Amino acid sequence: MFARSITIDQSASKPFRQFLSILSALRIAPNAAPRHTKPAYGQAFNGGLKLDEIEERSTLIARTGTWLDRIEFLYLRVLRAMLLVGATVLLICALVWAATSVTRILRSPDSVAERPSVVSANELQESGLKMSSSASSNAALNKDFREQRSNYDSFLRRYYSLYRTRYQPNLRTDDKTLAIGEFDDLTINSSARLASIRKGELDFAVDKKDLDTFLPVIVTASSSKSTDDRLSKYRLATKKPVATQVQRTRTETRRGWDPYSENCPAWYESPIGCAVNRQVVVPYSETVKVMRYPDGIASPNEILKSYQDRYFGLLAERRRTNADKASSERQDIVAGQATGWGGLSQSVMIVGAFLVLMFFFLLVAIERHQRRIAALLP
Repeated sequence: MFARSITIDQSASKPFRQFLSILSALRIAPNAAPRHTKPAYGQAFNGGLKLDEIEERSTLIARTGTWLDRIEFLYLRVLRAMLLVGATVLLICALVWAATSVTRILRSPDSVAERPSVVSANELQESGLKMSSSASSNAALNKDFREQRSNYDSFLRRYYSLYRTRYQPNLRTDDKTLAIGEFDDLTINSSARLASIRKGELDFAVDKKDLDTFLPVIVTASSSKSTDDRLSKYRLATKKPVATQVQRTRTETRRGWDPYSENCPAWYESPIGCAVNRQVVVPYSETVKVMRYPDGIASPNEILKSYQDRYFGLLAERRRTNADKASSERQDIVAGQATGWGGLSQSVMIVGAFLVLMFFFLLVAIERHQRRIAALLP
């Protein structure tokens, strides 16, 4: 009944061999007519499929399956590489973020120290800016008063020696020569400093350190060429009359009404009171000529006092700036600690994402190994 059986070539591809096995099981001859022929069906397919047509279609199916296998294999490799790279990047980010967060958490605000404030001698000779002296006010009186008095007296003697050596010889004949007590009142005012220490408004240790630092600076500034030039200009300068406006007052007699006066007849009649003379102080301005030195000329006492005021003014300003910087750094550390704890939680989430990616990576790897094993099995 059947013309021939189908011989399966073992060298053919797997899908083609499966297709030929099905044909062999059905025992359909390539050139045999079916049992129930339908002319319309046979005519539509030109009398049925031939073996060479089946082989061509099987070959096309096999090639398509091979290309799909290759594309799937390439896709799995790319997916595996992407998962591996992504997981590695996440792991590195988690480690860096965790290290940064731990570093921020371990920093302590107490580790920030205020920078020391320093004023150089050159800065004292710059602009003639006048600034008042100020000192730190977090004090406690734990020192003996006699020791403090002795310390200020010792500093005053050295300071006064500088004044007598560098500044007093440049005074003019009509200038007043300062004694050591007057020099004290003009410069450091040790009595006021001791009173502030007793009240707890001044720290003796800080003030002593400031004065000990100030003396070498003022010695350097006093020995500079700029100071010599200013002292020379003062010695050679002459006063000139300068017209200026001054405010004065005078007393004038003015007549007015006093409702409480009874020194007139009929004072009780309306309006009650009497007309009286009053002494009234009247302000007025007057142009006068005064003898003054030209602008930019200062006496030795004024030069020395301006150096001292500028030194302590700059010192106080820089201490405030350094204190503000230290406070800002401490606040940054506190904020960094809060950010660090948040960063640690983010690192934990990144590690979780890393584990999820590694799970998918293992699934891809298992699928890849199963395909290799399936290819090796008969």
